Amino acid sequence: MPSSFLGLETSKRALLTQTLAMQTAGHNIANASTVGYTRQRVNLSATRPQEAVGMQRSTTVGQIGTGVQADSITRIRENYLDTQYRRENQGLGYWKVRSANLESIQAILNEPSDNGIRGVMDDFWNSWEVLNRDPTLLSARVDVIAKATNMVDTFKQVDESLTALERDIDSSIAAKVSAVNTMLANIAQLNDYIRKAESLGANANDYRDQRDVLLDQLSSIVNIEYAETPAGDFTLSIAGTQVVANDQAATVTTDIAANATSGELAGYVQAKADIAQIRDELNALVKTLVEGEVTVTLANGYTTSQPLTANNAVTLDNGTVIPPGTTIPAGSKIVSSVELTVKGINGLHSLGYGTSDPTPTGIAFFTTSDGSTDFNMSNIRLNPVIANDTSKIAASGRYETTSVGTNITIKGNGDIAHAITSLRDKVFNYPSNLTNLSSGTLDDYFRAVISELGTRSSNSSRNLQNQQDLVDNVEVQRQSVSGVSLDEEMADVIKFQHAYNAAARNMTVIDEMLDRVINQMGIVGR
Repeated sequence: MPSSFLGLETSKRALLTQTLAMQTAGHNIANASTVGYTRQRVNLSATRPQEAVGMQRSTTVGQIGTGVQADSITRIRENYLDTQYRRENQGLGYWKVRSANLESIQAILNEPSDNGIRGVMDDFWNSWEVLNRDPTLLSARVDVIAKATNMVDTFKQVDESLTALERDIDSSIAAKVSAVNTMLANIAQLNDYIRKAESLGANANDYRDQRDVLLDQLSSIVNIEYAETPAGDFTLSIAGTQVVANDQAATVTTDIAANATSGELAGYVQAKADIAQIRDELNALVKTLVEGEVTVTLANGYTTSQPLTANNAVTLDNGTVIPPGTTIPAGSKIVSSVELTVKGINGLHSLGYGTSDPTPTGIAFFTTSDGSTDFNMSNIRLNPVIANDTSKIAASGRYETTSVGTNITIKGNGDIAHAITSLRDKVFNYPSNLTNLSSGTLDDYFRAVISELGTRSSNSSRNLQNQQDLVDNVEVQRQSVSGVSLDEEMADVIKFQHAYNAAARNMTVIDEMLDRVINQMGIVGR
């Protein structure tokens, strides 16, 4: 037969258990807005029943229940959704960074606009068109110098802006790596807290929530892999390198970014590759403009300023016919049209004559600021000889002077200016590894560069939106499982409150029964 005090013990267990359940529900309510918090539940079970002691089977009907107990407090969380969220979050971090940097590159190029590279190049060609009409017009020569200076300054400004963007990316990588190291140290510390707490048989729910928040944040920065054994051993790898083992964390450097396959670090690395590509493409534009091989035709009347080799047979003023591929002596006056292969605007300009007496020949229109022979956006400049003296612009294809007293008049034509203007529509060859346009005009090539940049930016924006939708969808699923519902928690609080009140009432009843037995029975005959 069970003890008379068994009912008190059963009620006491009910009171304590329902109190724990209400405290847990209150904890959930308090953290309804806490980022990364996972709702918790008290797992209840019936305590071991009691059976009457005897040598044979008890005649008592069934076993006597002894109440309720709290087995554990666990988080309501789905690991599969965590894994899916972090995988998609890595992609989101990558596309966020890459899309933003492609937009920055587009802003630097400022196309289409009147102030971008295409606009200043159009102004440059137009200035030569004006000079072609009157090669002796001083204002036209001044305008050519101004437009050429503006063009090379624009190229330099674009190059400097791209370099500044690269420096910003390097700074961002360093900041992200610093944040990663802080997260790794915190994760290792939380691992220690979790192992100590759970070694005593409890569940370190709040510590695990904090660690999960850090893993979510880390997944946005770099690709991660992690594992936890049933014994509680936790390992974490980023970019293929193990960095956390239980309570030990390694310190990573910016070199880790090169091995990242997703996340913001991978996005920054790809952004630098995008900058390098656009710089190479624009450098190829500059190099082609200055010294790209092209075929031009000069009208009859050209006087050679240097020994030349024509692509066609030409006739000199003395009747001599020079076969194709044969050297034409310097100073020869050609009375037929002549087809020449020159190296860009520099090669063509060096064939012409200026307006000074005596006029120098063979002057390159552009030079490099660093003395190298490889033209690019950073070193191209207008030849200082031309910038300081408009008469050095070689717009004419012949050189004649007439003297009247002390006055010397220099006569020329606009053949070279006309030929330079025609370069605008000439077809050049470009490196096949840069764009999908291997040959075309300078304008066609620049359009292809801008078009490809716009396509990459558009694709990045679309992928960013798609990735954001995937992350949002998984997060909604996670919140449906792990998020705190105030309505549900309030319903539970009311349920636990009623259970508590009922257990308290049951204890009162049993107390009254015991009082009757102890204090009011066995007093007959006193």
